[in-house]
Amino acid sequence: MDSLPPEISLNIFSRLPFVSLIYCKRVSKSWNALLKHPHFPYLQKAFHDFQNNLCLILHCPSTCSPHDHIFIVNSCSHPSDPDEHWKDIMDINVPLQNHKFNTIVNCNGLLFLSYIESDNIMMHNKGFVYNILAAKLTNLPNSPTFFKEFKVAYGFGFHPRTKEYKVVRLVEQECVSYDFGRFKLSLDQTIEVFTLGTYAWRTKRNNPFLLQMQPSEALVNGALHWLGQAKVSHSQLIISFNLEDEGFYQIPSPNCRFDMLQSHLLLLGGCLSLTVHTDKNNIDIWLMKNYGIQGSWTKEFTINSKSLSLGSIRPLFLLSNGKVLIEYAKQSLFLYDTNKKMTKKINLGDFPYHFQAVPHVKPINSVRP
Repeated sequence: MDSLPPEISLNIFSRLPFVSLIYCKRVSKSWNALLKHPHFPYLQKAFHDFQNNLCLILHCPSTCSPHDHIFIVNSCSHPSDPDEHWKDIMDINVPLQNHKFNTIVNCNGLLFLSYIESDNIMMHNKGFVYNILAAKLTNLPNSPTFFKEFKVAYGFGFHPRTKEYKVVRLVEQECVSYDFGRFKLSLDQTIEVFTLGTYAWRTKRNNPFLLQMQPSEALVNGALHWLGQAKVSHSQLIISFNLEDEGFYQIPSPNCRFDMLQSHLLLLGGCLSLTVHTDKNNIDIWLMKNYGIQGSWTKEFTINSKSLSLGSIRPLFLLSNGKVLIEYAKQSLFLYDTNKKMTKKINLGDFPYHFQAVPHVKPINSVRP
């Protein structure tokens, strides 16, 4: 390998699964240096996106250990037998011991992690970004916003034009106002943005929406997406936060009723997607085929599994063979055949943990309106 031109070596390495790359960087200093080439992440992502290969990150909260475990699970193809290529599992030794993570998001092999730290007076949400391949941990500065009691949710993504990674922090707190002789309780949200490579958070206060206090799992056209509602009408909406201009925008919703508490935004098949629990005890999967165009929303398929409780199903990926990878009850993975309406459990070997799949927010570019 050392005798080959660098561009050929990079092309070869880009075809390897992520777990194999971690082993390769330990072989020699020259390989380690080559895998740190600034163009390598783009080559690797392009190849595996084209092949529709998956690299799952599994977060395993531990009840008997002072810290959580994070694993990589590689699948290099999707054969008819799902057990064939789901056994390449590696424990990522994130150098953060004695912490329980409340948020983990994966974007291009960079993990955003947060945990709560308390000093008996204030609760502080500490944030980090961990580069899995480089084994490098970046400590984010403390947020400028401190409240005794508040909710916090995060988004993490990459903008393909600016080439910047940004962390978006939603801080929700209760506000008390006095109006017409009565005290009125309401919710307000402060938005904070941190750009990797800078030194401070920036506060955004021009948000006309109330966003769902959950991590964003859908990154499309350089924008993170949340379910939310208008502050005045309280109507249910899909909201985007553009990582370039840092503005909020309303995205057209599909022609269906959905409840924020029982619906979920994610990325399936390269499209912004919405899962909706229906009155018929089904899960409808809607895909926005042409980003920003309301008429392009299509009900792609419906999950109706007699063997699984629908309330415990979380769709993760739409595979090239038309099957859907789903997480079930935070303890197992299944493939759902949308044609046969059947599920098959994926054998992860002796994997002993309860887990939650970490959302992988890939920078997808769709057609703009």
